[in-house]
Amino acid sequence: MSVKLIFSFDSEDYETPASDDAEKWWAGAMRQAGLPAATCVVGELARALRDRGRQDVLAAMRELEVAYHSDMHSAHPTHAEYLDAMSWDEGLAAVLTREARGLADVTHILGDRPVAYCKPGSSWGPQVAAAMPMLGVPVFCDAPFELAPGRPLWYDNCLFLCYHLSFDRYFDVPREQRLTLMQTDLLRARDRHEGGYLVMYTHPCRLVTSAFPDNFRSGANPPREMWRPAPLRPQDEVTALQEDFEAFLRWVSRDADLELCTYAELYRRHRMEPTPWIRLDELLDICSQLPEKPTYVRAESEWLTPAELFGLVVRAVAQRVRDGRTPDAVPVRRLLGPKHSPCRARNEGALTNEAVGQAAIAADRLCSEGYLPAAVPLGGGEVGPNAFMRTCIDLLTARRPSLRALPEMPALADRQDIAEMRFQGSWSIFPPEFRGENVLQMARLHTWAAKPA
Repeated sequence: MSVKLIFSFDSEDYETPASDDAEKWWAGAMRQAGLPAATCVVGELARALRDRGRQDVLAAMRELEVAYHSDMHSAHPTHAEYLDAMSWDEGLAAVLTREARGLADVTHILGDRPVAYCKPGSSWGPQVAAAMPMLGVPVFCDAPFELAPGRPLWYDNCLFLCYHLSFDRYFDVPREQRLTLMQTDLLRARDRHEGGYLVMYTHPCRLVTSAFPDNFRSGANPPREMWRPAPLRPQDEVTALQEDFEAFLRWVSRDADLELCTYAELYRRHRMEPTPWIRLDELLDICSQLPEKPTYVRAESEWLTPAELFGLVVRAVAQRVRDGRTPDAVPVRRLLGPKHSPCRARNEGALTNEAVGQAAIAADRLCSEGYLPAAVPLGGGEVGPNAFMRTCIDLLTARRPSLRALPEMPALADRQDIAEMRFQGSWSIFPPEFRGENVLQMARLHTWAAKPA
């Protein structure tokens, strides 16, 4: 199985006019090598190029696949900063409102609707993942995590794929070693990603700048008139980088044995069917093999998130109560994760079929809002979705329904990279004291809505 290679450019430096020519150079270099690439454009950069009259740069960038890289990138507050103080609904509304302008401007100025979104630095939140498909942008590139190296993951109905290699890491490599090291690293990554995807990225501005702009570092948020451009590289250094990168691109197009890909093609390969149905016998077989912690499961037609499985089970029970018979099949609903932390069952023990059935009707109604319910009314109290789903499975399999105190955090949330996600110290733009614990907790909870692509 071949490896599918995507080139991705984070086009974000609106503060340094000299970076405009770097954007143009990279677009031309990809065209000359016959390689596709995505330019992930910040809304403010698109506006700056327009206002600076750089139609030549915009024309070059239009020859690439267009992706979206947030409206203002590093200007405060970034996603994680404002989401940390908001409820789910407030945060989702804020993302939709704040990003609508930038997405519209990138679409209008570049002339193409982005298919992918790239987060600014390490700033994100699950509301961003949920909002982007609502805005017509279904792919999240440079995602905070993926299923495995080069293996995409669905998360809140957004297709996640990480970045893997960077041109930027070779800026300071001695020139006599640079090309060989780039080739060697790419071939090693190709072997690790066999059958999957490999994303190689760069910040085009760094071709000509010796550092990123420093205007928003550590929480600073100066007015526009005080923005300063990034420092520039010596011209001989720029020329050497250009020659080495051109040689590398020619080698990729000729000898690297990689399948070239775009984000649009990634989405076409993995897009979900809108309304599959799962037969009752298949659903019961899946449920008979569930581990204690919520996890994604494999159906015959596709993977199911733990939230989608919950929706299937409660719909089967609710329909059984309403119609007097268990349905032969039930439809999958693309539920998002919960809006707040699920409650844990306080009492354990047997329940009546009637109590579980009425609770299933209530849970089914909650699912119609598009989210996994964090709490289901049952027996004068509330229980979490995992405990309630197992009680419903008891009823469907003709066992006496019993409530058990079970883990409500999905198994995927325990994976080391997700369990140890952090904001503090991860990006120079964040205020040093920023931790974003509320966003991180919500991000882990929303692994309820995660599954392999």
